[in-house]
Parts: sequence; structure tokens; C-alpha cells
Amino acid sequence: MTRIRMSARENLPAAEPVWRIPVARVLHPQSVAIVGASDSLDKFGGRILANVQRHGFPGRLLPINPKRAEVGGLPAWPAIGTAPGPVDLAVIAVPGSQLLETVGECARAGVGACVVITAQLAEFDERGKALQDEVVALARSHGMRLLGPNCMGLISPAAGLALSSTMTLQHAPALRRGGVGFVSQSGALMGTLFVTGDDHAVGFSHMVSIGNQADLELCDLLEALIADDATRVIALYVEALKSPHRFVELARRARVAGKPVLAVKAGRTEAGAAAARSHTASLAGSYEAFVAACESAGVLVFDEPEGMIVAAGVFDRLGAAVGEGGIGFVGSSGGGCAVTADRLAAAGLPLAQWTPATRARLAAHFLPTHTNNPIDLGGHKGALTPQVFEDSIAAIADDDGVAVLLYLMTPQPLMAETADALIAAHRRSGKPVLVVSDTGSFAADIRQRLVAAGLPLVNRIDDGLRVLEAWFRRRRLAVFADGGTRPAGAGPLSALPLELPPAGLLNEPDTKALLAAYGIAVNAADTVGDAEAAVAAAARIGYPVVLKGISRSITHKSDAGLVRLNLADADAVRAGWAALADILRAADGDVAPHVSVQQQVAGVAELILGVRVDADFGPQLLAGFGGVLVEVLKDFRLAAVPLSPAAARALLDGLRLRPLLDGVRGRPAADVEAVVDAIVRLSWLAADLGDRLRELDVNPLIVGARGEGAIAVDGRAVIVEEAA
Repeated sequence: MTRIRMSARENLPAAEPVWRIPVARVLHPQSVAIVGASDSLDKFGGRILANVQRHGFPGRLLPINPKRAEVGGLPAWPAIGTAPGPVDLAVIAVPGSQLLETVGECARAGVGACVVITAQLAEFDERGKALQDEVVALARSHGMRLLGPNCMGLISPAAGLALSSTMTLQHAPALRRGGVGFVSQSGALMGTLFVTGDDHAVGFSHMVSIGNQADLELCDLLEALIADDATRVIALYVEALKSPHRFVELARRARVAGKPVLAVKAGRTEAGAAAARSHTASLAGSYEAFVAACESAGVLVFDEPEGMIVAAGVFDRLGAAVGEGGIGFVGSSGGGCAVTADRLAAAGLPLAQWTPATRARLAAHFLPTHTNNPIDLGGHKGALTPQVFEDSIAAIADDDGVAVLLYLMTPQPLMAETADALIAAHRRSGKPVLVVSDTGSFAADIRQRLVAAGLPLVNRIDDGLRVLEAWFRRRRLAVFADGGTRPAGAGPLSALPLELPPAGLLNEPDTKALLAAYGIAVNAADTVGDAEAAVAAAARIGYPVVLKGISRSITHKSDAGLVRLNLADADAVRAGWAALADILRAADGDVAPHVSVQQQVAGVAELILGVRVDADFGPQLLAGFGGVLVEVLKDFRLAAVPLSPAAARALLDGLRLRPLLDGVRGRPAADVEAVVDAIVRLSWLAADLGDRLRELDVNPLIVGARGEGAIAVDGRAVIVEEAA
């Protein structure tokens, strides 16, 4: 049986109420009541009613206003209890002093769910939090869902519903329908991205503002979008997760369903975390841990929302599958092609290598020196005819090494014919085509032609690069879908003749014993209590040796002077012992000094491996470039555990200094396979210990030349008592 780990913030109720409507009905309501409906656009109720009517909601619309017989040309009802039911959604934008009474009226009237716009609750002060808790308890006692409070409602083009007060809806001629589902903890950001989407031809299925997540939370909406037939791509703006482990499991479910999940997370810095706390009462948590959990579950993390929405729209049109091969790049500007090719290379995006058959087809219109990737259509030989563009685009789309065709469109001759050639190539080859329309306001008709044909289009080279980077990143992250199988000799812990202390700091010998039990190589060592025993141990191990003082009170031995290197004879060992013993007595008082005599190991690289247990996401493995410069280099990656060899390799490949392991300036290549094996084994150790392991560091892991292995020469760990 799989044990579900709950984070400190992940507190689910003991028993779920019998809800009146499912979350899917919140997205696709058949009847909507607007409490406080008005004809004035200066009021929340007036703007919401106008937006719903403007965009043609096909269901029943019920204005609630005790002072008017008619609002917005519709019969008004004096109270929600007098309106004809059943009512799926009721939107509430009343002062906080009226909120509890209004929610109670909706609950007693049998409303399925309330969309609560009212703010200044838990995000504001303790009094607001107490009111919010009371409102939630009241709604739950009647089986009525709440969206919000402190939200801006929802925009569901798939349901023809614009149930939001955002001003942007009043300037949109229509709801552009598509496959992008968006969930946001910021209501204003939802309105902004509605406009961004419209400007970039992004079609939405649903846009939902969840505000304080007092009842319905991000994971509830994520689960609903995974099951929603109208949604093909999911985008999220996250300030905090109420149920992190559920989020990861749902992200994995979305990956299996073929629905890409994209996310932007606030709280990357202290300033961002403080803004999130004041905005929706959200505790941001560790950004690095969030990214690691997302990557392991296949979620693509972006650094800003507009780029995420543009990418989501392109993914919706490109399709979820990422084929093998690289980018086939075509353009109509030599300068544009050169600059973009540089940008692609700098971003590490792969350009396809043309097959001989493709080069032969291109040779009909280009000199051999002009048949490289990218193809500048302006460099053709002979007269310019539509056939030049049609043949070239078709040849590249047909190339087996091309996963996606990128076209850079600038103001050029034969634009309509070029657009038709791109559309035809896409339809015939079935391969995705991305168009960067670097034309400004010029040729709007061509842009509409491409969009109408289903081709994704972005306005700037930067946007195109961002989209392609995410698209190919999704292919790389696929290796994290499988945790792999436990390697021989790597636990499980219960099968090992090893006893851990109940809690506390594990010193270096104890940590190395744990590593060795999982098949991770450690250097030979003896722990001794006097100088002559140290000399004898050095003779057994073989000179030169290293001496390390053992202390439970000192974490960084090098900083405290507790490491002596390159000791080549017995006199050096005796002198080293004396120096370390003095430091240990000063640090540990009456505890008899003990020293570890160790084999000195040399290699071609020093790495750090470790385990961190995040409060939200549990144990995560850390891999990076280490040694004494680890804090300076700050070149590390995190991943959820356990890891397969392919995932461990991908983790290493994500390091900035990774090329050093291949050998530079005459240095031999490192034994990368030994590092991969150590990462996999450590990941299983972390998975087995789970929440008992608070942290573990192997620094350094000394990596030999190819075929010479990787050896842990130092380590420490902290364990806690097993939860009852």
C-alpha cells in the first residue's frame, strides 16, 4: 500500500461533505444568479451582469436586487430564496459585514456554489480570517462550494460564461474559445492575461480566479481541467499550494492524459514571498523545491505569466507530442535568420541536420553553400517564383530529422503564397509549424490567415525562443516520468544489518556506513582515539592519508581546522593528531577526542550530492559541483526521489559546469556513469528513509577519470524520530 505523505500545510478534512454540485458544474453552470445585480457599470454587480450578457451566456441568468423589478432587461428577484431554482452558481460582491448573511441565504436556497468577490478577509487581518473561516464552515455544512473569497470570478468560453467584473471583458468583441485552461490566485492577473491571450490568438476553455482558496483550491480546479474535454493545455499562476503532494500526483495524471501543465510561481525572492502573503494570505514555500517537484512531474515552470500564456496557446495548436529531431528553420531575411540562429544556439535549442534527400531537393533553388540550416529564402538562385518558397518549405517539413518547423516571417514578397505553403506543409506532414510574425502591424490579413488555419503564431523572436525552449524541455523532462527500479545492493533499509540512532546528527563515519550500505563507494577509513592508533591505521590504509576530527558540534570541519591533508609519514600523522585533539577538546569539552584516518583520494572533479526534505514536497535529491567552493559556485539541481539512471543523467546535464565532466584543456573525462550510479543509489536511500531523513550531504564526491569510479570522502546527515 502506498503511504501518502502529508505536508505541514496539507490538512484535509476528516470527512468530505456531500457536495451539491461537482467542480465540473462550476465550470459549466446551467444557471447563474448575480447577488447585487445593477445597471450601473460603476458597481461590481453591474459590471458582472453586463459581462455575462455581452458574451451571451446560454443558461438562465437571475439578477438579485430587492429594490428593482428589472435589471439589465431581465426580471429581478428580491432575494436568492425567491429566485427559481436550482441555481448552480451565485456570485457575491457585498461588503464584509453582509457576507455571512448572504452566504447563509444562498446555502438555505440550495445554491450549488458561491463565487465570492468580497475581499479583506484572511489576506487582510485576523478579524478577516475569522470571518472567512465562519463563512467556509457555514457553506460546508450545507454542501455548498465556495470559489474565493478575494477572487475575480471565472471566464469560461467553453460554457459561454464571462462571470467576472474585470474591465477587460467589456472591450473584447467575443470570448475566443480554445483549449487553454487557466487557474490563477490573482484575479487582476486573470484579466490581464485574458487580453494577452486575445492579442496572441490564444483560445481559452476556462479562466478561474481562486483568490484565497478558502474552499475550492488550485488542485480542485486542476483536477477538473484534467477531466475537462474542452481543455488541452493547463496554465497555472501559483502563490502557494494547499496540498502539494496532491498537486504532484495530479500533474503526473495530466502528463499521462497528454495535457501539458505550465506554471508560474510567485515567491522566488523574499520580496515576492512577502507580496504573496499580503495578496492572498499565501505562504510561498521553497521556490527551488517547487521547481524540482514540478520538473519531476512534467510541469513546465516559467518566470513570467505573459510568456506562459503565449506558450500555452502555441502548445494548444502545436499538439502535446514532442517528436524526435530538431528545429527546421526557414526565414525570408538573411539578417533575421543569422540573429535567430545565434539565439537558438545560445539557448541550447537543437537545429536539425538536413538529410541528403532534403539537400538534394533544396539544390533545385539554392547553391550548395546556401542549403544549410537555417534556409534564407532570399538567397535563392534564379527568378523568384512561388515555387521557390513552396518547394523549400515542403522539403524541410518532410525531413525526418525535423521535429518542428520554425518560420521567421518579415515583410517580404509573396507573403500570401508563403502562408499557404506553410499551411500545406503542416497539413501534409502532420508536423508542428511555429511562425514568428516579425511584421508589426503590417500584413494583419496574413496573420489571420495563419491563425484561421490553426498554425501557432507569435509576434517576437523572444516569444518564439521561449516557446521552443519549453517545448523541447518537455521532451527532456519525460525521463522523470519513471522512477526506475532499485539497483542491486541499494536497500531496502529494512533488509540491511544497520541500526540508526533514533534521532540527531550522524557524524562522518556513521553517514558513510549508511552510504556504503546502499552501494555508494566510500574511501577506506578507521576511527581511532590516540596518536599511535592513528599511525597504525595509516600504515594499514597506506600513505598519504587524511586526518579528520569527529565532532557532533561542528558541521564544517574544514572551516574549523579539523582536516589535515597529504600526511605522508608517521611523524606527520602524530603532529596532525595532536593539533586536531586540541581543537576537539576545546569544542566538545570532556568528550574524548576521536579522529578518522582516511585514504586520500584524488580525482578529476569534485561534486556534491545531498538530500533535502522539503516541508511541502518531501525528500529531494541535490546534485551539483561541490568541494569547498560549493557556496560560491551555487551550481546545483534538485529532483524528487527515487531517480532512474536516465533521470540522474538529465539532472547532471542541467548543471552549468556539466561540460567540465567531459574533460577540458587536456584533462581526462570524468566517470559520469559512476556519478549516475551514486545518484540513483542515494535517491533510493532518501526514498526509503522518507521523513526520517532531515538532510544529508556528501561533499565532496570525488570523481575519477572514466572507469575509475566516484568515491564519497566526506558526509554528514541529520535524522529525526519516526512519526508515530
